[in-house]
Amino acid sequence: MYFLIGISLIFAYLLTINWAVSLLLAGVWRLVEGRAESWRASSRAGVLFAFRVLPMSIAIVTIVGLILPSYLLYEPRASGETIGWKMMAVTAVSAVGLLTAGFRLVGSWWRTRRLRAEWMAMSWPISLPLIDVPVYRMRHPYPVIAVVGTLRPRVFLAESLLTDLEPSELAASISHEFGHIASRDNVKRLMMRVCGDLLVFKFGTGLDTAWADSTEIAADEYAANTGGREVALELASALIKIGRATPDEAAWATPLGSFLIGGRSSSLKTRIERLLRLSESDPSGIRVRTPRSVIAFILALSVAILFAVIPMLGRSLASVHSLTESLFAALN
Repeated sequence: MYFLIGISLIFAYLLTINWAVSLLLAGVWRLVEGRAESWRASSRAGVLFAFRVLPMSIAIVTIVGLILPSYLLYEPRASGETIGWKMMAVTAVSAVGLLTAGFRLVGSWWRTRRLRAEWMAMSWPISLPLIDVPVYRMRHPYPVIAVVGTLRPRVFLAESLLTDLEPSELAASISHEFGHIASRDNVKRLMMRVCGDLLVFKFGTGLDTAWADSTEIAADEYAANTGGREVALELASALIKIGRATPDEAAWATPLGSFLIGGRSSSLKTRIERLLRLSESDPSGIRVRTPRSVIAFILALSVAILFAVIPMLGRSLASVHSLTESLFAALN
């Protein structure tokens, strides 16, 4: 029973801390979302990514650094305690989240592997100037250009793009995909999906949508910053051409892939409008406002946690164990 109670407490803390911090950060995002439109897209995407993965990170650090040591040190082996139905329910919900995240992780890897194998079977490598990432030309009914994979990303582009796009438009499109590679967006996408699954009940999905939109704009800005005004204009032209040639039902559902055209049509319209504005100015001079309110909140939260934890450590881990006993009694 000693080990079963310990495991149940770990699952309970994992779920409750994750929920509490996720709800808090989702509320903070609602407060700053309007002002976030003035941030650089890469900064906005970075904050959204942090908001999604921070709750689980805090939960794991708290459990490993405080909850588990206090339990091992102060919990008697024969306490006579049993696990009640409420604790069993919380443990079961948390376990469902872990299993879902595990299945999603394996499923994402498997689907991406199948997609890559399918595309590799109908493609062949090509050489493009100043590009050191493997690029493959493939026969595909839709005008696909995408980065697939995490640790070893590969760029796939449909054969039709070589004739439908001007060389400068194609170069701008590939530069956009390089923006995803430089930011490791496929890895981040997978991490965000796993952290979302661990919550079991979906909330804060607006963070995922806002992040996906922000990463596309950030990759557009990457291309514009790399090549200048002309690249911004060429990329906008490429988006218009590819958007017109892509039917509405065309969708590629892989969490480990970044596609030039994907997501909401409103997002595509926003991207084109932003690229046109960048083509009329100096892309390297994109106005960047430091998200001070978010940084201030994260610093305040960190200080509060430190002030809460240091006294606990100063009085030994006994106070942490006392808190754990109170939680166990409430759920038992």
